[in-house]
Amino acid sequence: METPLLVLSLFTYLVAETLCYFKKSSEKVFTYITATAMIFHFLALIVRSVAVQHPPFTNLYETFLLLPFLLVLRLVFWRRQFPKNIRWLILVIICLLLLSALVMPTSYKMPKPLMPALNSFWMYIHVPSYFFGYMALILGFINAVALLARRRRNPEQNGLSLVNRMDTEIKIAFLFLNIGMITGGIWAYISWGNYWSWDPKETWALVNIFILAYYFHLDKSTGTKKAVIVILTLLSVIFTYLGVTFILSGLHSYA
Repeated sequence: METPLLVLSLFTYLVAETLCYFKKSSEKVFTYITATAMIFHFLALIVRSVAVQHPPFTNLYETFLLLPFLLVLRLVFWRRQFPKNIRWLILVIICLLLLSALVMPTSYKMPKPLMPALNSFWMYIHVPSYFFGYMALILGFINAVALLARRRRNPEQNGLSLVNRMDTEIKIAFLFLNIGMITGGIWAYISWGNYWSWDPKETWALVNIFILAYYFHLDKSTGTKKAVIVILTLLSVIFTYLGVTFILSGLHSYA
């Protein structure tokens, strides 16, 4: 039922993305169009939640709807933080995630009851924490790519504003990834009697935190190295979320 709303949302995001090409495009028009797409997107999440009788973040399809929504929330309400080239990159990722959700097989979209272990208060902290972390990491990645592109064009530019924005996003990402890890351990103890089981996904989640922790040992004069660490972390997160899910089995195989 949410598909028509998602298609409307995707189309409207594409219109907003196109506006980023034009230097003289109206800030108000961009905001209204992006906010309209966000409303369609939000309504789709509501419809999905009603259909499945739980929040929309318990399987791959639903999280591919949630993550772009978190990105557009940041874009709409903190848009002045993002210049047009960064906005364009954010919208590209939003569109790619939504398109991926739309083309997923029907079996991924079918409403399913929650597993008993998932029906827990801790799910409402653990899972959103990770996705707030992923959202911030993606924004950090976008700034990292923009920084490397700028320095390649003009090695004399330090791109300090990009480094500062990247620092902010990575601090947010690191905070929420750690909250997700800690609450996951508490949830595991309540459900299975132990805080840690070396499950493939939780092990790789720890690897991601270790990679990102190295970021904070680099100062602003090494912005290029910081950008590389952010890119490596995002690649590791993608492997954690998709590669581990489809290649390795474990307690998180459903996610």
